[in-house]
Order: sequence, then structure tokens, then C-alpha cells
Amino acid sequence: MTELPWRRLALAILIVALSALPVFLVGATFLQLEQDIALTTTGLGAAAALFFLTASISSAGLGRVVERIGWRASMRINSLTSALILVGIALFARSVVSLSLLMVAGGAVYGLANPSANKALAELVRPERRGLIFGLKHSGIPTSTLLAGLAVPTLALTIGWRFAFAFAALLLPLIWLLMASDNDDPIDLTGDENLTRGAAAMSTSQIVALAAAAALATWAAVLLSTFLIAAAVEASLSESGAGLLLFFGSLVSIGTRVTAGALTDRGRSRGFTGLAVLMGVGSLVFFALGGAGGVWFVGLVLLAFATGWGWPGLMTFTVVNANIGTPAASSAITQAGVFLGAGLGPLVLGWLIDNVSRAASWTTVGVCLSIASIVTLGVARSTRPK
Repeated sequence: MTELPWRRLALAILIVALSALPVFLVGATFLQLEQDIALTTTGLGAAAALFFLTASISSAGLGRVVERIGWRASMRINSLTSALILVGIALFARSVVSLSLLMVAGGAVYGLANPSANKALAELVRPERRGLIFGLKHSGIPTSTLLAGLAVPTLALTIGWRFAFAFAALLLPLIWLLMASDNDDPIDLTGDENLTRGAAAMSTSQIVALAAAAALATWAAVLLSTFLIAAAVEASLSESGAGLLLFFGSLVSIGTRVTAGALTDRGRSRGFTGLAVLMGVGSLVFFALGGAGGVWFVGLVLLAFATGWGWPGLMTFTVVNANIGTPAASSAITQAGVFLGAGLGPLVLGWLIDNVSRAASWTTVGVCLSIASIVTLGVARSTRPK
């Protein structure tokens, strides 16, 4: 198959977007939840942490489950459960405790989303298109924040935050329709000399090192998705304007992921250089955000989305390309790192915002991105083909 499998790609994006929407909608509608169920900034961080820490614990094991039962069954389980959780939040989230319990349930099944999407795509994409396809696939998470940001002015501020969660569940029938119409057979890569594009197979310890870098870099995503609305309002934007900033920032992140993947394919790169550059430049942007306001704040936030949150597609490509025989199980390890960072990030960053300053949270993320870039370069050297 020389063309990109657009139907399978849309399915992969939507399954990740649907399963991530519970946590990102909580962040986007925080100001309404604060008034309705007395959710504090620390409580918001704790709820997000419960979601992602549960996903981190379940991810590696669920990656092996996907290899065993297949991506179709995994997607059916994940999509149905995620939709039920969204409806459950709309109907039953009457306190911080009930919201937190629903976040735990959402995180438990979220670990199925990315491994199943990665396996579904790996079996249909030739090596020379992998960078682009995984850049496109990783539009799923910024699509979640894009939809969450759009939900603020269109739903949350008009008919109420509960309707935003209920409407999000409508992605379920679209996902099931795409699965029903997908009958593509896996492509045959037997004997393909360019199977891994010259990349040496990565050991478990090397993948774990990348997972650690991903955990640190994910704090950028946490700050931009979970705490951006409140930060933007503090920077003199209206609540509606803050939602639109989240929307456009997500578009920028999607564009960066796709562009980085396409450039990686063109240069036949293993992906490490792009990863390190995005993380390194992103660290400088987050350092600058600590003292920014007004127009500068808006511009730097958009640049932060491009750099500090533009790397996940390359991360998945790097691991899947080098370990094409076990795409779900291998990528589930780095995904567990992402979830670990997304789980710990809200707790630490929420505490910093409440007890030190919001500027301290931007600086902390800058430090994390710097370390992640250095670790990535170290793994690149240790995996360089002899």
C-alpha cells in the first residue's frame, strides 16, 4: 500500500481523542467545575494525576493484551468504555470524589488506546511513510484539547459543562462505523531490506530510558492542557479567549507533529535528532513564559505547543520503527512513561501554582524539557548502528 491509509488513520486519531477527552475536558471546564463542585487547582491536578497514573500502571500490560487479542477488539472495549465514562461524568460528577473515581476508570482503559492505534497503523504503512503516519496519528491528543478548547465557548459557557461531556461521547458511533468499514489486509514486508530504515532494534532498557525522557517532557503537555485556561485568564484573556487559545495551540501542535514526521521521512532519519531539537527549543520557550503577559504570552504559548508538545509523534515513530515486530508492546512502554509524567505533573505543577507561583511552574517545565533532550541524545548515541 503506497498511499496513506486514511480511514485507518482517522480511526487511530479518533480512538485516542475519545479516550483522552475526559481528562482534557475537566481541564478546559475547570472554572465551571470550580463553581459547581468546588474543584480547586490542587484538586484539578489530583484528578488529572489519577487519570494518568492509572493509565501508566495499566499501559505496559495492556500493550501485551493488544498484541494477543488484536487492535479491533481493543478499540471496541476502549471506545465503549470511554464514551460511558464521559456520560457518567455528565450525569454523576456531583463532587470532587465522584469526579476522581470516574477519572480512575477513564485512566484504566486509556492504556488500550495508543497501543491498539499503533498496531493498527504499523501493519498498513511502509517504512518510508512511518514518520508522517505517526505524526498524523499523534494528532489524537491535541485533537482532544482542540475539542475541549472549542467546547468552552460553544457549550460550557452557553448550555453548561455537563453537556460538553455528553456531546463528546458522540464520537463513539463514528468510531464504530469506521471499524465496520475497515477491511484492509496487512501489507507484506517480508524481505524488505528497509524494514526498520537502518535503525537497530532497541533493548528494553533503551526504550525505558526514552520512556523516562517522555515522562519529563510530558510535563509541558500537562501545563498547556490542564492549567492553560486559568493561566490565560490571569494573563488578561477572557475565558472564551482562553478556550480559543487552547484550540489554536492544539492546531499548532498538530501541524508540528505532521511536519516533523514528514521531514523525518524525507531525511530517512531514525527520529532522535528531531526529538532532541523540539525538546531543547521547547525548554527555552517555557523559561521565557515565566515572565510573559499579553500578546507575548499568546505568542509564546503557541510556540510552546509547537515545540514542547510537538514531539510525541516522533517518539512513537522512533520506537515502532526500530521494533516493528512488536509495535504495541514496545510503544506501550514509552506510552507508560508519558502517562507517568502526565500523572505526576499535575500534582507537582498544581502545588507549585498554589503555593509558589505560576511562573515557577513554567520554569520547572523548562528544566524538565532540558533534561529530556539530553537523555534522548544519550539514547541516540547508544543505539547508533555499528
